[in-house]
Amino acid sequence: MADANDRAQALRALGEAERGLNRGGPEAIAAYREAVAIYREVGGPLRLAHTVRHLGDVYFEAGRAELAEPCFKEALELYRGQPDAPPLDLANAIRSMAVLKDSLGEDARDLWMEARDLYRAEGVEAGVAESKSRLTA
Repeated sequence: MADANDRAQALRALGEAERGLNRGGPEAIAAYREAVAIYREVGGPLRLAHTVRHLGDVYFEAGRAELAEPCFKEALELYRGQPDAPPLDLANAIRSMAVLKDSLGEDARDLWMEARDLYRAEGVEAGVAESKSRLTA
């Protein structure tokens, strides 16, 4: 199991590196997908939530909203189901879903308000500012 966790962490880091180099395409998707599959096997709902959210982000960035949305929904369910979920991770997952909903022309107001409140509680002014901006747009 330790080997599987190590592999999943390395794959997640590879996906993050590909995104950081602005090459978030197929290589990042493949790395995140494999990491998600491993985390589904070995457990660890918070690691799975974090990784599946990033997979959703990469799908969204690739213009694949239909693949991103289920990832964001799953990440939110996982975070909300864990009492020890870091509030900032939850806020970031909410933000991802809100950005997606906005891009589809759907109402994301409740999501932006929730993200704003979590960012405010965590002292993340950039998140508060973005949420406020999106709410007034």
